[in-house]
Amino acid sequence: MISNSIRRQSKQIFHNIENIFNAVTEESISSIIGVFPVWKQIYHLLHSMDQNFINPTNFSEPDFHTKNLNIIFLDTGDPLSFGQLFKYYKQVRAKLEAYLQGLNDTTLEETIRFRDMELTRLELLLAQFRHIFYHVGYLHCCLKLLNGETPEYAGLYNAIPEK
Repeated sequence: MISNSIRRQSKQIFHNIENIFNAVTEESISSIIGVFPVWKQIYHLLHSMDQNFINPTNFSEPDFHTKNLNIIFLDTGDPLSFGQLFKYYKQVRAKLEAYLQGLNDTTLEETIRFRDMELTRLELLLAQFRHIFYHVGYLHCCLKLLNGETPEYAGLYNAIPEK
């Protein structure tokens, strides 16, 4: 039951992230809003999903990752392009969807030891949902400043279109 709810809410997450990609351009992705580049916010969001959604102790960096690339406030050199970010998003989404398909209420109770904490898989997912929507909201603010409007947002009362 809980695992089915997680799968439904995850579809909403992916839909909202795709709405951000639909609202950003190659030019606007390199814009700096406040002190952070938009591309860096997007990469941080995707990298966190990739690293922490399943098991942060069993994670390998993507091939293109360089040290601290996922740290928003550090200048790490060349920015990632829209194409690189969207390709990484598709890889992360496929990985997470495969994981979610195998998830059941029993596996949600399994624990993972991470940084001297014992967390259940459910806790990891809830923490990621919180983190993801913090950054979705931040990116909506960035895009409001850049474009004058926010991307479409699919909330609790919005049906996600089937593809």
